[in-house]
Amino acid sequence: MTLPADAARPTVPSDPTDLADLADLADLLRFAEDLARRAGRQVRDAALDRSDAVTKSSASDWLTPVDGATEDLIRAELTAAYPDHAIVGEERPTRGDTAEAQIVWHVDPIDGTTNYLYGLGNVSVSIGAIDADGPAVGVVHDVYRDQTIGAARGLGVRVDGSPAVGADDGVTSLAGRVLLTEWSGHQTWPGMDETLGWVRDQQGTVRILGSCALSLAHAGLGRSAATLIAGRYHSWDVAAGVLIATEGGLELYDTHGPADGLPPHGLLVAPPGVVADVWTTWRRAAERAGA
Repeated sequence: MTLPADAARPTVPSDPTDLADLADLADLLRFAEDLARRAGRQVRDAALDRSDAVTKSSASDWLTPVDGATEDLIRAELTAAYPDHAIVGEERPTRGDTAEAQIVWHVDPIDGTTNYLYGLGNVSVSIGAIDADGPAVGVVHDVYRDQTIGAARGLGVRVDGSPAVGADDGVTSLAGRVLLTEWSGHQTWPGMDETLGWVRDQQGTVRILGSCALSLAHAGLGRSAATLIAGRYHSWDVAAGVLIATEGGLELYDTHGPADGLPPHGLLVAPPGVVADVWTTWRRAAERAGA
């Protein structure tokens, strides 16, 4: 498989926002970072009773009272500060007109609820803002590390409010490095076994964290060489993490090749030196699996 002949690498728009200027994005980022941090501490400090958890779409799709309470906190703060913005979240109905609002927030109050329920770590709060140009602000708060990873379009990536070194753009191989991926719900995604076998043959290794948001945010900081989210996911799972990854210097691909915005049906973030190889392997494997 080869990339489309007319495919071009995604670029940051010369006018990076429909808001007034970069200062507005910086203010929006600071607000989202503070909100994600407070929400994350509420998650961490909650008195969770496992017997109160219920399942949604399957036996592996858990919901706790803390999920709803945390989304309520985030929604209340967003609504008070930005009443004209729309909100899309995992646990509550959409607020506002997503087609007309200048900004649409995509909120996952607990990404990694199964991890949270069983005390496994790798739990995050994810808050992303999207405008007419695509992802504008993204914040992922790592609940048990108490670390807030944030990015705004054109402003790079930062940790706990301070500028951070992004991904290593000199990576040319997965040898000795980590590829992060996630299940499709509780199932494998088409071509998963073959793709991960290829990573093994490259002498790379694979981790599944159970949080799409953290998997993407870690990639943006160079903690993984690539993150491949090839199965089923929702906008609130990836809206913040995609921006952190691209602001960290990674290329964004979807099922068709180089992409921008927020791909809805599969995405890959990786450095320029390996992204095409990982993408080609993924897509060939998926085709052989009938996808």
